[in-house]
Amino acid sequence: MKRVWTAVVATGAAVASASGVAAAQPSTRQTYTAAVTCIGTSFSSKLATNQAICNSGYYLLLQDNGDLVLRRSNGSACYASGTRAPGDATATFHGGVDVQPYVQIDSVSQGFRGRIWGANRLPAVGTNASVNNKGEFWIGYRKIGYC
Repeated sequence: MKRVWTAVVATGAAVASASGVAAAQPSTRQTYTAAVTCIGTSFSSKLATNQAICNSGYYLLLQDNGDLVLRRSNGSACYASGTRAPGDATATFHGGVDVQPYVQIDSVSQGFRGRIWGANRLPAVGTNASVNNKGEFWIGYRKIGYC
């Protein structure tokens, strides 16, 4: 099932004050709005910019800044890959019987940006990256992040 919705993501940073209490500090970057296309609960090929895999109230989104981010439906982030690339990034699943599964982030303009390793559980082989209804991001048989 393909769903499209708009996600509004605010950016900012947490900083510690002199008293040791963390406080939110607004970012100088603008909040951005993107139309997100949900392509299902898993993928075994590619995610393009602003595509996501979704389940219940959670989605794993390849943002337009090249970061692969697990979010709740309210937009709050639970996990981020830390990869940065311009709007031409893709996330590609790789796996097979003789290969440990992984998702690779590449950019047309900047090349290889990062790799997130999953796991097989032989004789079973990881065949995709997925988000379950508990808000867990899996690559094959390894939990990568959760909400």
